[in-house]
Amino acid sequence: MPKVSVIVPVYNSAPFLPPCLSSLAGQTMRDFEILLIDNGSSDGGDHLCQEFADKDPRFRLLRQEKRGVSAARNMGLDAAVGQYLFFLDSDDALHPRALEELSAAA
Repeated sequence: MPKVSVIVPVYNSAPFLPPCLSSLAGQTMRDFEILLIDNGSSDGGDHLCQEFADKDPRFRLLRQEKRGVSAARNMGLDAAVGQYLFFLDSDDALHPRALEELSAAA
């Protein structure tokens, strides 16, 4: 069981995904999963997410029809297995030590 489940709703945010997903891949903490919830994107963002999932087993891509960000987060909650949850928007990026420091504080 991973210590942290990171849930990232994705909807038409392809230009922002590379820095977001790279910031997750580059975390100093290694014991976490990343749940990428494609919410019916039409801009190719799901393909970028799949590329990360193909390269790094911590990334999982889940898909749903466009139902909104809350439904995407709920889908992530249903699939998460981590001890802690972290929500990240697809147009944000994390400092490399963010998950390590937050989980240590928790």
